[in-house]
Amino acid sequence: MNPEETHKDFNNLVTRFLSGELTPEQQKEFKELLRNDPEKEVLFEELQKIWNSIGSAIPGEQYNLDSEWDQMKNMIPDLKQKSQVEESKVKTRSMIYYTYRIAAVLLVGLLIGFGLTYGTRLLSHTQIVARDQPVDVILEDGTLITINRDSRIRIKKKFVTTERKVFLTGEAWFDVARDTASPFVIDAGSALVEVLGTSFNVNAYRENPVVEITVESGVVALTAKQEKQEQIVLKAGNGGKYHKQKKELELIPTSDPNHISWKTRDLYFDGSSLQEVVNLINRVYDANLVISNEALASCQITVTFMDQSLDAILNVLESTLDLEILREGNQIRLEGSGCNE
Repeated sequence: MNPEETHKDFNNLVTRFLSGELTPEQQKEFKELLRNDPEKEVLFEELQKIWNSIGSAIPGEQYNLDSEWDQMKNMIPDLKQKSQVEESKVKTRSMIYYTYRIAAVLLVGLLIGFGLTYGTRLLSHTQIVARDQPVDVILEDGTLITINRDSRIRIKKKFVTTERKVFLTGEAWFDVARDTASPFVIDAGSALVEVLGTSFNVNAYRENPVVEITVESGVVALTAKQEKQEQIVLKAGNGGKYHKQKKELELIPTSDPNHISWKTRDLYFDGSSLQEVVNLINRVYDANLVISNEALASCQITVTFMDQSLDAILNVLESTLDLEILREGNQIRLEGSGCNE
């Protein structure tokens, strides 16, 4: 299927979804399509607003473009059979009715126009999605990227000479190939990250209240996207945050040692509570560990795990804190009486 046919298919899906013509299974597939493509999702939301503003004037009706002209023609004989007064009322109602139908036809035109614009973007970009496992990517300039679970990167198929730019939704680790003539820019939604050559981690999940950067080597500039004059410079060992709601940048002198544990599976705990340990393990291993009681959750532990399996980690926790580990389906329960002071 060529790109033009693909775009037409998407336009057709949008109109059929908004008009209620898709089956429940087709609706589910359409929503999954939007979830996996943020650009289409944004486009759909804008079109839905337009459609809703039209539909609100004709409550409870579904729009079927193919039958509109036939409906209009069928109404003409009926008008002739009515009294002069009734005919005037019907004409008035018909004029209002078809004014909104014309607006709906214009919406279809908008869909096609937006589709062509979106299609142009699709042709010039490649999108890589990581679902259940991290995904490694090597760009044409030699930059290494590891994309975390439930994250995606959109990349221009050809970097322009003055700027290398990618778009991130979620979390990813970057080892950027140095090129002083072509800065590397990450669009993280509400914040921009600019580097020349370095390694760092970007956490920019949509649901998180902050965009968070941690730098391993080199220098990184973190900029508020809407307030580009505001910028902080991060060096190795530093971290930085952009608070979305407050629209503020924050420099963190010492970064979290576990900031890329999701990538390396190296976990460092120094007097950490068992609850903190469990929270990190769940994120790194996509596990479902649950602590049975609050007394156990507050137990402290100092331990380091270097790329060990989940079972090996559980064995250490079990022996160190005298736990009983129970498995129920995909849930792992940690049972115990707590810790002696």
